[in-house]
Amino acid sequence: MGFPRPSTGSVTEDTGVVGGNLVANGDINYLAGSDAGAWTPGTLTGSYGTLVINSDGVWTYTADNSQPAIQALDSGDTLTEVFNVTSTGGNSTVTITINGLDEPPCFTRGTLIDTPHGPRPVEELRAGDEVLTVDMGVQRILWAGSKRIDLTGAASDARLRPIRVTAGSIAPGVPERDLLVSPMHRILIDGPEAQLYFGQSEVLAAAKHLVNGDTIYVDPQDEVEYIHLLFARHQILTSEGLVSESFYPGGVGLSAFDIEAREEVLSLFPELRTLSGSYGKTARDVLKRHEADLLGRCLVPQPILHPVLSPRAA
Repeated sequence: MGFPRPSTGSVTEDTGVVGGNLVANGDINYLAGSDAGAWTPGTLTGSYGTLVINSDGVWTYTADNSQPAIQALDSGDTLTEVFNVTSTGGNSTVTITINGLDEPPCFTRGTLIDTPHGPRPVEELRAGDEVLTVDMGVQRILWAGSKRIDLTGAASDARLRPIRVTAGSIAPGVPERDLLVSPMHRILIDGPEAQLYFGQSEVLAAAKHLVNGDTIYVDPQDEVEYIHLLFARHQILTSEGLVSESFYPGGVGLSAFDIEAREEVLSLFPELRTLSGSYGKTARDVLKRHEADLLGRCLVPQPILHPVLSPRAA
């Protein structure tokens, strides 16, 4: 009689989605000897997905990719669930790790971007146009892309709802007026608190990690158009007084794009196909969720929560 050993598998948010599900496969075996026909077949329900195992120990794990718990994950975040399985040789486990992934950072239609020729609506900018950057002065856009998203009744796409950064919510007069950005669009935060907590004079924090329910909050929109500006390297741009990032394709940034848009970017940076992060480092250090939450508390007074609104109540 063999001795059953544990098995592991993993899936990654928004990656390899089949019919709306994340899928992993594996085969739990005995340390020695045959396990053919020895396992108890069945369907096991976990916190996030289900595991189907047959009598030979071959298993398939599926989880609905749109679950809020999964879509709330960022790069470096994980969820884990363990399934107890049985065989004639004893009990064992199948452990599944669900890895998080960042959504791409984007501006929204109507945002004015600083250029050498004055502020211009982001939707009018094209590849080859010049933009003013904080670190490198005038730089040309290498690629610009956009995508309209219908948010009516799309509970499964709550992660895509824009974040409203209200006038003066980052600093006095910053931004100059209310702006909408994508949840993972990273905003530059500076000041003594950044130096005190993180040893950096300037850091980047995702907009959704600065949400306080009062001055920075998820905005109920029926539709949003997200617009990406890509440069030869990651840049810091100014939009109506708010200093934030350009699109960053390094690592996992391209995963949420459709095939056509992804291929456009990969034609410019073919090395990204095989070498994660080869686009280079981010222009500033990026805070994790708990770090951004700490810094965000220094930006505004104690928040007063907005009432929950339906998408059509905006």
